[in-house]
Amino acid sequence: MHMHLFENLDLHSKACITWRQGVHLGYRSKGNYYMCLYRVNDFYVELHYHTCVDGIVAIHCFICEDQLQAYLEQVDISELLN
Repeated sequence: MHMHLFENLDLHSKACITWRQGVHLGYRSKGNYYMCLYRVNDFYVELHYHTCVDGIVAIHCFICEDQLQAYLEQVDISELLN
C-alpha cells in the first residue's frame, strides 16, 4: 500500500488497513482527542479519536519524521543515561 492510494480511501478502509497492516508505535492526547500512531509500510498513520464521540474522527498520514516530535515526550531514556 502506497501513501497516495491510502489517502484516497474512505475512513473505514483506512482504519482497517491501519489495524491489519500497521505497527503500533505510540499514542498521545491533546484536549478531547486521543491519537494513535502506526507505521504502515513506508509512511506513518495517525488515528484521531474524540473522547466525546467515542470513535475515530480523522485519519492522517505522513512521511515527514518531524511530525513525530509530539510522540518523543513518551520516550524514556533514563536507563540509558545511568
